[in-house]
Amino acid sequence: MSRSKRFEPIREIATNSAKALTGPMSEAARRVAEIERKIDQLKTYRDEYARKPGEAAGTMDAVRFQNYRVFIDRLGEALRIQAVALEAARAEFEKRRSLWSEKRVEAETLGRAVDRFRQEERRDEDRREQHEGDEAAARLAQASRRVVGT
Repeated sequence: MSRSKRFEPIREIATNSAKALTGPMSEAARRVAEIERKIDQLKTYRDEYARKPGEAAGTMDAVRFQNYRVFIDRLGEALRIQAVALEAARAEFEKRRSLWSEKRVEAETLGRAVDRFRQEERRDEDRREQHEGDEAAARLAQASRRVVGT
């Protein structure tokens, strides 16, 4: 069995492995984008809500102001939680991207090796055919000389 045929299944496994990692990597990227959207929404909501007491400062009693402060604090806590989740999601995405990249490079390297083996095998086959043709021509020439010499 030729080297290219022996390495082809290995290359195929590496290629399939890289393809299989594409989905989880994409999912991790979607998760990062989703958390970033949540953070943007929370910031927008917090900023809008923070402007309200300034607009109605004279009409807010102490209880409403206390409730307002508690709500702003909860929004701040939600933002902190989402920031931690975003950091973890980015780390997960980077881990998956790195693994996918390693597998892709491995598959490409094996693919180049298989291609190189095939080229070598074609050159060897061409040389073998050339050698056989040369030998046949030499035998024919030698046979012709014998016939002519007789």
